Amino acid sequence: MFKISISHSLTSDARVAATAMATHALQELGDCAPTAALLFSTFGNDHAGLLKELVQLLPDCPIVGGSSNGEVSREQGYRVGSSVLIVFASDTIIIRAGVLRGLTFDNDALNLEMAFQQWQTQGLAHPSSKGQSLGTPVLGLLFPDGLGLDGGSIVRLFSDYFVGTRFFGGASAENFTLTQTVQFFNDEVLHNAVPYLLFYGPLRCHWAVTEGLGSGWHAVGDRMEAQCNGKFIQTIAQKPAVEYLASRYRLQGGQLSVCHPFVIYPNRDSNEHYLRDVIRYCEETGQLESVQILPADCQIQLTQPNVTDILAVSRQNIHQALAHFPGTEVPVAALWFSCVSRALVLEQNAADEFKTATETIPSCLPVAGFYTYGEIAPSGLLGQNAYHGATLVTLLLGEEPLTATGIFDQHHQFSANNLAQDNQALRQALAASQVWLGV
Repeated sequence: MFKISISHSLTSDARVAATAMATHALQELGDCAPTAALLFSTFGNDHAGLLKELVQLLPDCPIVGGSSNGEVSREQGYRVGSSVLIVFASDTIIIRAGVLRGLTFDNDALNLEMAFQQWQTQGLAHPSSKGQSLGTPVLGLLFPDGLGLDGGSIVRLFSDYFVGTRFFGGASAENFTLTQTVQFFNDEVLHNAVPYLLFYGPLRCHWAVTEGLGSGWHAVGDRMEAQCNGKFIQTIAQKPAVEYLASRYRLQGGQLSVCHPFVIYPNRDSNEHYLRDVIRYCEETGQLESVQILPADCQIQLTQPNVTDILAVSRQNIHQALAHFPGTEVPVAALWFSCVSRALVLEQNAADEFKTATETIPSCLPVAGFYTYGEIAPSGLLGQNAYHGATLVTLLLGEEPLTATGIFDQHHQFSANNLAQDNQALRQALAASQVWLGV
């Protein structure tokens, strides 16, 4: 049995919110004990108080998550200033919770060393190691610091260690002051951390992601040569980056709008691309600042958002995921990770994205999630785990049905009997050949 309960509280009172959400979760789960939980809460809420209450109300249930720029659920729609609690319960799927602490933005070697030590301490030996009884996780959920860490590096870190595991999630966000986000692990409020859940066992999933220019943005102008250093764009079309941008936009106050993410082309000979927000500029250095590390030598394009397209692809996204969900059963629940850029483009009508996406799907399907500073999902083009920007990720979860009953059990026994007879015939033929050859 695999169950997911979703609770959405609109109050800022930590005790009231925790009590209401935990009570609702326990009632929905019934006799099933909660095994892990996700918590997303708008930046500025009393996160420490909320976690303290939840840990007491849900003992032996690890909690991971982070601050957000708004939360969504079928019950309340899109809200800001609220909290969403997603509780998992299963007697067949094993869920392991953990957190990586104190990571750095741009030192991959140090991060790998620190992560390896912490995974060992948390009892997560390398999946290929002897004695690792759980094997490779089927799926992982990651919620890294959205400003203090490079999302792409974090996804590669987990993907290289847990080879074959699909990772999803979103980077913690805040109220777009671009100063600091927070991450949750049990009753702790952290920075520069990556709380995570790993799922082992008969988990069924499918997902859809609105990638790159298919996310609702249109490219503006030609692809231009760019030189970057870390997260800073130094030159565009052989000019200081700020100088070029000033020829296209009116710059004021050192801030840039994330409503116009840049298209990044890592390879000049390919149309493969992704979107990255550029948030600041410095007239003294002539540089533009992104939120994530960029290729040193790449091409870029400017973009223009299209509200109609953003709403349209949001609806297509969740319908595409549902259309390709394995089997005939409805998923247990859907997790939703959407970029804050999408909410900012929609301005006063930010609720329209979630409403438009969910109004025609089965009413019995619970959906919940949050608005992030970066989305995590396998790329539709390459199939590799990737860190996205300005995108929407819908992840459907369910349980693989048991097949060792009824007709399936009979078919399995029939196949096993035939295989045993084939093996016996092969052994007899081999013995006869050995006798004939005098071996």
